[in-house]
Amino acid sequence: MENISQTIFNELEKDLHENAQSTLIVSGGSSPVQIFKDLSAMQTKWSDITISLVDDRVVDIKHDDSNEKLVNDLLIKDAAKDANFISICTQSKDLLNLKRPFGVMLLGMGEDGHFASLFPRLIETNPEYFDLESDAEIFFSEPMGNPCHKRVSMNLSMILESKNIYLLVSSERKLQVLNQAKSDQSLPLYYLLNQDKADIEIIKDF
Repeated sequence: MENISQTIFNELEKDLHENAQSTLIVSGGSSPVQIFKDLSAMQTKWSDITISLVDDRVVDIKHDDSNEKLVNDLLIKDAAKDANFISICTQSKDLLNLKRPFGVMLLGMGEDGHFASLFPRLIETNPEYFDLESDAEIFFSEPMGNPCHKRVSMNLSMILESKNIYLLVSSERKLQVLNQAKSDQSLPLYYLLNQDKADIEIIKDF
């Protein structure tokens, strides 16, 4: 995991050097925890880096299922305590207006083939969330997923407006789902993998 943490850090540093600012958009859950801990110990000009989430559960910030709580507890501390944070739950308009492309986009995935909060049922009910021609959007949805909460998420079009996109695969089962998703249109990951707007780097962590 140290290698991907260092890679993310290097890309942020490169972006800072070229643009005097950068952005790091992360997922929640257990997969990126060690990355958060690694990054929080790395010295750079964090005050010029804005951190946000690709999605979250719409719960109180003190709730254990809050991705925002996770990021604030594990990432925005120590060396990274001066990083700027924009809440996708309560500051979605500010996040939507943030300069793109983002510097680094760190995604996770579920065994049902979802990423961000783009779940399988949304392929039928809201196909526009997966449409590459859609405008960048942050949407709120009804309770879904595990844990089952109302969700807020970037759509695929917005996610792809990133210079570096990393997809964490944290188990053999998830790797099987990922391989299935290369050709299975019923899985949300299909739409991430079968597009030509951005390169997706797969990171195996198991």
